[in-house]
Amino acid sequence: MTDRVHNIRVLSLVGLPFIAGLIAIVFLWGRYVFWTDIVLMFGGYVLTTMGVCIGYHRMLTHKGFEAPAWLRWILLTLGAMAPEAPPDIWAATHIVHHAHSDEEGDPHSPIEGFWHAHIGWLFKQNNFADPKEVAPHLLEDPVVVWVSKWTQVLIFLSFLIPFVIGGWTGLIWGGGVRAFLTTHVTWSVNSICHLFGKRPYNTTDGSRNNWLIGLLGFGEGWHNNHHAFPENAFHGMHWWQVDLSGWTIRIWELLGIVRNVRRVTPQALASFATYAEHREASIAEMKTALGAAIVHAEEEACAIFARTIEQSVSSFDKDQCREVYEAYLRQLWSIRQSVEQSTRLKKKRLMAYFQEVQKGAGRVKEVMQRKLVRS
Repeated sequence: MTDRVHNIRVLSLVGLPFIAGLIAIVFLWGRYVFWTDIVLMFGGYVLTTMGVCIGYHRMLTHKGFEAPAWLRWILLTLGAMAPEAPPDIWAATHIVHHAHSDEEGDPHSPIEGFWHAHIGWLFKQNNFADPKEVAPHLLEDPVVVWVSKWTQVLIFLSFLIPFVIGGWTGLIWGGGVRAFLTTHVTWSVNSICHLFGKRPYNTTDGSRNNWLIGLLGFGEGWHNNHHAFPENAFHGMHWWQVDLSGWTIRIWELLGIVRNVRRVTPQALASFATYAEHREASIAEMKTALGAAIVHAEEEACAIFARTIEQSVSSFDKDQCREVYEAYLRQLWSIRQSVEQSTRLKKKRLMAYFQEVQKGAGRVKEVMQRKLVRS
């Protein structure tokens, strides 16, 4: 798919439900709304949101529980009608999000701004992960393959059904307004729940618990809980944390419909705090060591550059050496700034910075020694 076609699709996904919402406001102002419209909107919202939250997210992406094929088909079909993305692409993209949450590589992190996290990321086709590369196991599930193949048809049906039942007003409320609500609540998890709310668990990202999104998103707003224990089928971890998706899974479990439902054990809760403390202490040590390595690299590069300038007779060589030297200093300054300004650095990122410092130092030595030999 070309970028142009992709952007047209995304613009339709974002724009048409928004326009439907404006029309609905006009209808509501003129009292031109029927009870069937409200039922279609509310019923469609509940079903498709459940499809995304329970089917796409907790079942397919995080394997929070196991369900029979017929229930998987229903959940993924409802999720596809949301409409957001085919289940294979949605799950693969979410896997990437957890692997790089709130750092480079995260497809929808607010580190690039609220707009990017909420909607802007949708317009970049490479933000959507390829399931063949990220989650090839999904393509072995015939239910996932079937729903992914027919997602566009299912999206069409999600608008056709309310039109057949309620006519044009049914289409506006049960199709457009419903899609607007479902998608924006889901997108709010990416944006609002990484910026606003409480953080009871010291995760390596900016995930937060937001009670409003928790209510509207059927439990998805307890996002810090989720990032602390991503495989847990229950995002609401206290009785007062409303988690309609989790309650539904619990009912299905009691009825014997689903099995192997994953929970957070008391031992896991206790060990998380200890793990977080050790992780933070380790990261602090790595940051200190990286700072010392940067200072040492600057001093060593300065000494090598000075020695090379003193011995090299070619002005052209001197200019090249100065260019390499100053570029390395800028690189070190950039790394130092990133470390000082970032509030949640991960070990993987710090290790990458160490490698950049060492690689840059090797580059400076190589160039300077080559110039010395030539002189």
